[in-house]
Amino acid sequence: MHHLLSTKVAAAGTAIFMGGLGFENLLLNKTSRAFYFMRGSSPAPIGENLASVEHHHSNRSSRGHSSSNPHFEPEEKEGSFDMYIYSMTYQPEFCRENSSKSFAGCKKPNEEWEGQLTIHGLWPERYDGSWPATCTNEPLDTHLISSDPSLNSKLEEKWPNVKATESSPSHTEFWAHEWSKHGTCSGLNQHDYFFAALDLLLPTPSLVKNGYGSVVNRDELIKEYGGPSMAIVVCKAGFLSEVRVCFGKEDGGKPGDRMECPDVVLNEGTCGEEIKIASFGSPGDALIKIN
Repeated sequence: MHHLLSTKVAAAGTAIFMGGLGFENLLLNKTSRAFYFMRGSSPAPIGENLASVEHHHSNRSSRGHSSSNPHFEPEEKEGSFDMYIYSMTYQPEFCRENSSKSFAGCKKPNEEWEGQLTIHGLWPERYDGSWPATCTNEPLDTHLISSDPSLNSKLEEKWPNVKATESSPSHTEFWAHEWSKHGTCSGLNQHDYFFAALDLLLPTPSLVKNGYGSVVNRDELIKEYGGPSMAIVVCKAGFLSEVRVCFGKEDGGKPGDRMECPDVVLNEGTCGEEIKIASFGSPGDALIKIN
């Protein structure tokens, strides 16, 4: 989603968002007062507050920040989706991108993250490119995490919130955000949703570890994840930011097997032929060494 710079609402009920890279169109449903994002052939409701509109697939600036609303009225039914997008984050790039913010997990990162992507989220998606979001107002049960050492340790390793230390009151906000925005639409309870996401984490190809602080070839990286129809690589300023893959949906909302991603999802890839691999401790404008 392009960064939103300004908004104009036309008399016919169409809102046009003007960003640095182009235009996005939103249709206003005057009956429900809901806005629908048009991507592909069908709209997807994303809420009434235009100032908070964001695309979960490309904007990580709000990760870890829950937007719970005591007056929330869900407009989507949980389970109303076809598949899952599974997004994995490269933490050295997130830390490079946010080098001026001195996040706790970036100061003392887990060395394993140099060669292993971690979880960003498990996102319900529809084949037409639309997606449900925030289907209920059920908050994250933090006791579920604190009372289960196995769940807590796996989250710290595979789904870390590098913005806050374990002792910080905001430490669980990343997981709270992902549950609220995506998990509530899965049809799964919180325990099953988080364990399902943890179990899906794919091994990161050695190409990434070997390219740490250098560059890798985009096509070679995608090939390691199964080929052009099986993975999407997302870059920021040319640096590897995320890898996304697709999973089917089974009865009850459980994730199924890996599957080819729809074209509308594959089109979200933003990397050039050469991908820079960030390193921990590098400033936001770091130069990449070429071996």
